[in-house]
Amino acid sequence: MVFLTNVHEKPGNTYTEISGFPGWRRQLHVSAIVLTLSCATFALFFDPKTALIEGVAAFTTASIAFLVVGLPRFLYFRKISGELLGSGMSSKRPNSSRNELIRATSGTAFFFAAVLGPLILVFLAPPEIWFGSVLGMIIGFSASQFLFTLNVRRWETAHEVSLKRFTVWFYDGKNRKVVLEYGVRVERS
Repeated sequence: MVFLTNVHEKPGNTYTEISGFPGWRRQLHVSAIVLTLSCATFALFFDPKTALIEGVAAFTTASIAFLVVGLPRFLYFRKISGELLGSGMSSKRPNSSRNELIRATSGTAFFFAAVLGPLILVFLAPPEIWFGSVLGMIIGFSASQFLFTLNVRRWETAHEVSLKRFTVWFYDGKNRKVVLEYGVRVERS
């Protein structure tokens, strides 16, 4: 378990984890494959008799998923891109304030809604709406991931850099992982 808290004790050995940003290098390909398969599945099982219902359900849930997942990521990257070009790093210290708790709670609630929503819709909605909604959600998630990764890769190519996510942490006296700093940094090509 990782604790994002302010550190009141002096850390011993600190460790740095580095990973790809926004994900591993093949993320773009995986997102494109999932997006293509979702659209192909929707087209394959598309029923002309219920086209309007399925289409509206798919479009609505895809739009909601894209806005909830993709838009904050685009805005965050736009905010840090200038800092990345200037200093080569955008970092944050964990904040144990109420804001972190609200973000964690809303993220958890959205995750449960995304997982449990389709299961609840099975009992409440006609099959056409359920089918369109589930595929729309998958299409929205995949499209947001694909377009965000494509945007970051395009930005990296334009500026001839590579972006990496980093986390600096240590083990406290209770052998828990405590994060000191995290963010994104530039590696020159």
